[in-house]
Amino acid sequence: MKTIIVATDLSKDANNALEYAAALARLANAKLVLYNSFVIPPHAANTLLPASGIEKMIASNKASLEYIALKTSVNYDIEVTTVSKLAEIQEELDKLVAEHSAELVVMGMRGDSIDQKLFGNTTTSIIAHAKYPVLVIPQDAKFKGMSKILFACDEKCPTANTTLTRLREIASDMKAEVQVLHVDKLIKKANAELHTELSGNAALEEQFQGVNHSYREIDGGSIIEGIEKGVEEYNADLLVMVPQKHGLWDSIIHRSKTRIMASRSKVPLLSIPFGKN
Repeated sequence: MKTIIVATDLSKDANNALEYAAALARLANAKLVLYNSFVIPPHAANTLLPASGIEKMIASNKASLEYIALKTSVNYDIEVTTVSKLAEIQEELDKLVAEHSAELVVMGMRGDSIDQKLFGNTTTSIIAHAKYPVLVIPQDAKFKGMSKILFACDEKCPTANTTLTRLREIASDMKAEVQVLHVDKLIKKANAELHTELSGNAALEEQFQGVNHSYREIDGGSIIEGIEKGVEEYNADLLVMVPQKHGLWDSIIHRSKTRIMASRSKVPLLSIPFGKN
């Protein structure tokens, strides 16, 4: 059985992501691991709270998590287990993914706030760090299947690597069609010319063998605007992107397009890290 990890802070947005993940798990015959990285509230950390008080807070948090897991298991008829630890979320997620051989981590997103534009948040930080797929669920998104998947990439569109292998597996499992959206610089090209250019890439075509797929390029505007337009016009159920890795100086100047779209997208975004076979 497949395993999906849902990282939650027990907020409204995280609960919505859990509902989406549970519906997906039911369809994919997968089990859920509901993970909460417990953090001691600042007001408690700044006081001389006795150890017994902290233990009560941890126990209460764990009980809430177990209640949500039980409710989800009953409502969706799936297996749900819980993990609640006083730990740094990135390190613990890495361990959980390895321990459970999880195929996916699901997280919620609050929306495109000023703070997120400047600093990002936990979800965008995980995207930048993760070596595993992360599915980001917008605050109002509901699971309605995945019949249309939009894969946004540039001229360095990954081919002979695990990225497209994972995408093909998802498309096959969901019986979805895939549209490859070429977004780099948005150079004007006729769709037929673009299809010839990209479909002429034997490695790319081989990865999509057996999957209904097409190619498209949108002219004009910024890359982000182009992706948003592509999502809307294709009526995509899922946006897939590969986060770009920058050096320290580049990361100060540039924000990953994947991380920007994670906070702006109105449809779930799947971030698949680049990986060679």
